[in-house]
Amino acid sequence: MPVVLLVLVVGVVWAVRRRQGGERARSAEVGAVGWAPGTNWRVLAPLARADARRLARHPAFVAGVVLTPLMFSAAMGGARSWWQRSPSMALALVPLGWCTIVAANLLALKPRRAGVDELFAAAPAPQPLRTTALLAGGSVAVAAAVALSAGWLLWSAATLDGAVGSPRLAEIGAGVLIVAGALAVGVAVARWLPHFAFGLLAVFAVTFLQARFMDPTTWPWNTAQAHPGRFLGFLASTTSAGVAALEFRPAGWHAAYLAGLVLLMAAVALARDGVPRPLAAVFAAAAVLVASTGWVQTRPPSDRRVAAMAAYLTDPRSSQRCTESGLTTYCAYEEHRDQVAGWTVQVEAVRALLPPAVAGRRLAVTDRVPTVTGNSACGPKPYLDGVHREVAAAVAPAAVWPEDGQVHPGTDRSACGGLKHDDLFTALQVGSWAVGLPPGPHGLDIRCDAAGQARAVVALWLAGVATPDGARFLRDVAGAEGSGPLTFAGWSDPPMLGAVFHADDVRRAVALLDLPVERVRAVLHEHWAELTDPATPSSAVSLAVSPAGTDPPAPPSPHACR
Repeated sequence: MPVVLLVLVVGVVWAVRRRQGGERARSAEVGAVGWAPGTNWRVLAPLARADARRLARHPAFVAGVVLTPLMFSAAMGGARSWWQRSPSMALALVPLGWCTIVAANLLALKPRRAGVDELFAAAPAPQPLRTTALLAGGSVAVAAAVALSAGWLLWSAATLDGAVGSPRLAEIGAGVLIVAGALAVGVAVARWLPHFAFGLLAVFAVTFLQARFMDPTTWPWNTAQAHPGRFLGFLASTTSAGVAALEFRPAGWHAAYLAGLVLLMAAVALARDGVPRPLAAVFAAAAVLVASTGWVQTRPPSDRRVAAMAAYLTDPRSSQRCTESGLTTYCAYEEHRDQVAGWTVQVEAVRALLPPAVAGRRLAVTDRVPTVTGNSACGPKPYLDGVHREVAAAVAPAAVWPEDGQVHPGTDRSACGGLKHDDLFTALQVGSWAVGLPPGPHGLDIRCDAAGQARAVVALWLAGVATPDGARFLRDVAGAEGSGPLTFAGWSDPPMLGAVFHADDVRRAVALLDLPVERVRAVLHEHWAELTDPATPSSAVSLAVSPAGTDPPAPPSPHACR
């Protein structure tokens, strides 16, 4: 698509100039001469060095260099996996590309803006030679992008403990190629549309193109999030799947595709003064490179790759490491191994509050993908919307999210901020397991209704005691959700709870948290069988612990947890 639009723009400009009777080689009264036999190309090197110095000192370019480290810091966020950080590093170089477009455009237009462009007719260097020098001098922008990327890469490697994987240089290199392409765009626009306003319009144009390819679910594509067509943009975002095993990113081919676009734009800049045979050959080579690499990038993953991604979803333990700790088995994907310690703390904290017979049961805590996750726009999306359609078609929701009675903690992957209560929700899953509620959702995000059940209050109390500052967290959650069920509909990454709790039951649990823990624990142990019976109303907990705090039972829900 970028190539098609580029060809259309060049074609329109070319047609307008022909209709106006313009000549490819401009006369001395208009400006510098075009392609000429006997051109002395030995002056290219000193001209390029001079243009490099001018670009390096240009205020727009300097602003881009200063801004880039801040962009690196913002783009990294909390990502701890190199497969996520590498594309983010490329994205952080985009503002430098914008500034390079403006700087290169203004430098190329400087003679015209100063009113001395007619002097170029008498200059020993024809216009194609000067255009080539501008493009070659732009290597200082590419060098700056490489140096900034390398410096940030070394700093990240030294400070990021426990990073998963290794840096993906082809992904990072895409950002450097973006800067090189920005230089070519700035010079090409200056040659074909010699007014500084068009340089600014070029920044908006490339930004619009990138935005259209960044999210293929929006207009004009309206297709799947993981559609490979997104790689025809300058940079392709990661999907909401959130794991490397489910990402299919032809980074090497994409780098070659970008190199072809850079070469094509450089040829467009030089074509302003005519298209001699060598330049026509460059055009043809660039077009072939862009077309071939673009086609390769849009191919779906192989059957073998689809089978591997499907196995990651339906047979998670084949891709996980499992450890035993007491009566609990913990299994986690490599990218979430650092969370096992936190899971262990929550499990043991809840076990310490349970009756001996319940605390002595074996438990499996198994990492798995969420049923709902946040997309790049910070909106909740069904998880399978973020995987390739071939993979989604190869798996059944019941196989990915079985109703197995195991605890499946959330993975704390949200990039959109908001309330962070992951420890609380892990403890609530363990509490749900202890009282007989489903710990996690199953199928296509099926969750039963635990409103008005005494065991829901017990599970909430267990989670509140086991979590530092749990009472405040519960109050925050109840306050954010209002007076009805806790649906977390506005969360980009909702907690993976198997039951829907009611705000009234949360408030009952918070009231219990204001009482001495040992007192409540003793009452729960004494009446455990009754209070964990699905038929016992939540008011029974208040009656058992504090008779004066009774309230009427809530009506049963037709989708109540059994």
